[in-house]
Amino acid sequence: MRRYDLLLGALALGLALVVVAQLVLAIGGDGSSNLRSIIELVILHLIPIATTIMLIRRPSGVSSGPAQAQAHGTSSDGFDPQPVNDAVEKLTWNDLVIARDLEEELKSVITLLQDSKAASRYGIAVPKGILLDGPPGTGKTTIAKVMANEAKMSFFVLKLDEVVSKWVGDSERNLTRLFQAAQKHSPSIIFIDEIDSIGKSRSGSVQWADNLLNHLLQLVDGVVKSEGLYIIAATNRADLVDEALKRSGRLSRTITVPLPELAARKQLFAVHISKLKLADDVDIDRLAELTVGRSGADIKELCNQAGLNAFRRESSSKQRNYQVTSADVQTALEKIMRG
Repeated sequence: MRRYDLLLGALALGLALVVVAQLVLAIGGDGSSNLRSIIELVILHLIPIATTIMLIRRPSGVSSGPAQAQAHGTSSDGFDPQPVNDAVEKLTWNDLVIARDLEEELKSVITLLQDSKAASRYGIAVPKGILLDGPPGTGKTTIAKVMANEAKMSFFVLKLDEVVSKWVGDSERNLTRLFQAAQKHSPSIIFIDEIDSIGKSRSGSVQWADNLLNHLLQLVDGVVKSEGLYIIAATNRADLVDEALKRSGRLSRTITVPLPELAARKQLFAVHISKLKLADDVDIDRLAELTVGRSGADIKELCNQAGLNAFRRESSSKQRNYQVTSADVQTALEKIMRG
């Protein structure tokens, strides 16, 4: 289409040059010619050519609404949600460091999803969604990935930057397309991280946000009538999530993912620090005691920072032992504690 426009523009420009040349020849060849008649004749020739050029050179910004959004790749026509299973880690329960009772609770959800028909014969209302609530860095996203892999379900992620559009109605259409795609690839899980950003309690002051939440509620209600589609939402501010989302028939089950206790922190250190070559004076048990109130993400970052400290130190000394000392770990710990 772009090449066709260029060819048409070149043709129009060539015709315009021919008409101008004829005008010059007419005036130069016969000075007594009727100049007014010649100018009128030229104008009649130039008007359609000029109009063609204007159409070709029309700025894309003159279009509006969904048409312009499509030209810039933001229209719902360009939104084609697909499962992301191949793009995420193949995680199992062994990759999670969580309390045993929390793991059992999550596994019970998987069991219901895998055998929903049998559950319904017991009169069990299979949950259609859960809300994972907990501080940042406690592994809520990892839990969603594990549940999708263990249940052998297609995994979809709701990304606000892909769904939300500035054009009226496009956001709702994009959200509908996501649910339709998940239904097409069922059994499916739709993961909504930081759901408080899309499901925040309605205030009436931000109309587009309230409209989008209302549409999400309608889609969730539709899920109740469908088989093989499950929603996992995550937040660190469950108090901000609209109560309508948490009522029965929607995300009625809230599962708390707490900060790791001492035993879990020791296990997390064992996992992340095992990648490092540690000096004999590094005490993992002591580190676990000092990191009370810190998340698994904090512990992972501490281990990475300790390795970075060792790299910098040995780069300065120009002697590589590839060893992390207690001083490297202590510096990393102080940085993490300072936030």
